Amino acid sequence: MVSEMGAALLRSMGRWPQWTRHNLAKGLARAAYPFIKRRAHVARVNLHKCFPNWTDEQVENTVRTHLKYFTHSLLDRSLFWFGDKQAIYDNTVFIDEHYWQEARAKNRPIIVLAPHFTGLDVAGLRMNMDLEMATMYQKQRNPVFDALMLEGRMRSGQGHLFSRHDGIRGLVKLLRKNIPLYYLPDMDFGINDAIFSTFFGQTAATLTALPKLAKLTDALIVPCISRIDAEALARGETRYKIQFYPAWDGYPGDDEAQAVRDMNAFIEERILEEPAQYLWFHKRFKTRPAGEADFYTTNTTNTTNTTNSIKK
Repeated sequence: MVSEMGAALLRSMGRWPQWTRHNLAKGLARAAYPFIKRRAHVARVNLHKCFPNWTDEQVENTVRTHLKYFTHSLLDRSLFWFGDKQAIYDNTVFIDEHYWQEARAKNRPIIVLAPHFTGLDVAGLRMNMDLEMATMYQKQRNPVFDALMLEGRMRSGQGHLFSRHDGIRGLVKLLRKNIPLYYLPDMDFGINDAIFSTFFGQTAATLTALPKLAKLTDALIVPCISRIDAEALARGETRYKIQFYPAWDGYPGDDEAQAVRDMNAFIEERILEEPAQYLWFHKRFKTRPAGEADFYTTNTTNTTNTTNSIKK
């Protein structure tokens, strides 16, 4: 019942005035902080591991800022999934779009490398409004919200959505038909179909699907980073920046491990530009090599109780 009510609210929110949704997200981010202790702990651990020279105050400020961005992006999904289609165009801006257009002009398979930044849903939808595309998704435990997500992401009528459990055969077929794949490569789903690579100097289970798919299909890799426009947000406006980067041709080469590391290095560089807009609530270092302790067990880190008294 609660899930159905939440789904109905999200649907209706897409038609709300922008300022109403903005103020609700702002208030929710402030109110939610005391109730997200587990996720805040995960984010602190991630940040301390990735930025060991940061102070507790720097980490805490980033967690709070990330919660703000995360809450806005969550509520903004209502606009992009169920609002007027024109809103997808009105509230997004392409940066360095020529890299995307140049890649498409080569008439080759394309994989859009789209790490987990705050605007990842928005970028995929915006691009899918212009052309047929494929993407992968992680099935949600809640069936109501799983169906809601599928409906929102498929709203263009020209999308192909594959569960991560479906394998890559269908994706390969579409890529060979020059249907671009919007691919999110940077979550820890265990060591199956992954290898241990480094991420900000930490050992991290990293999926190998990007180099495998690129090698099978001779695809160009076009990196795409999508973020909330912080200046627009400060004015109470909804705006997402979708930035493209030069295509990677010849990727992955002959060394899969190096190709995976190159991908992680690129993501690291983008995170350093706006650290608070990366998805720190995910247990990026959940899978550990044999014999290594869990990073997220409360007593393995001193970050759990360091920051309740720190004020932003």
